[in-house]
Amino acid sequence: MRIISGKYRGKRLIAPEGKTTRPTSDKVRESVFNILVSRGETEGSVLDLFAGTGALGIEALSRGAEYALFVDKNPEAAAVVKKNLANVGAKMPVYNTDWKVAVRKLAGKKFDVIFLDPPYSLGIESDLIKSISDAGLLAENGCIVLEHSSAVNDFDCGDYESDTRVYSDTSVTFLRRKDNDE
Repeated sequence: MRIISGKYRGKRLIAPEGKTTRPTSDKVRESVFNILVSRGETEGSVLDLFAGTGALGIEALSRGAEYALFVDKNPEAAAVVKKNLANVGAKMPVYNTDWKVAVRKLAGKKFDVIFLDPPYSLGIESDLIKSISDAGLLAENGCIVLEHSSAVNDFDCGDYESDTRVYSDTSVTFLRRKDNDE
């Protein structure tokens, strides 16, 4: 696994041992960032919830994001994110806590891009979207990028417009406020 583009291009990232973390593939990550770049959504602040390896947040930093905050409940994953950040020379906060605790503590803080890549088996897509909305975490013209199983497409998008891209067994749904003008 490597950083695809930007100032950290080509830097290798490590992943936790075992199967507790499912890193976003390079192909899916590249597609996600091609979409974000085409929409001008790669600057500002980023929240990488369920960070795993930190690949999404680090890729965002590589492509111009000014700030990224990483959250993962798994202590081994949080340690890997710290190592990957050190490997690229980025000093950003990593919280080793549950997503619900993080969302509650971050309430009112605004992020331009929020990456959500929860374990597919949890089935918490609707809860995540509602919690982020209730906590006011998304900046006015921000975007939520939700990675989920392609078998799951019936979650509640709340007050957001959705645009879903399918990559075999992985889907990525981009969410923006319904009142935003394109």
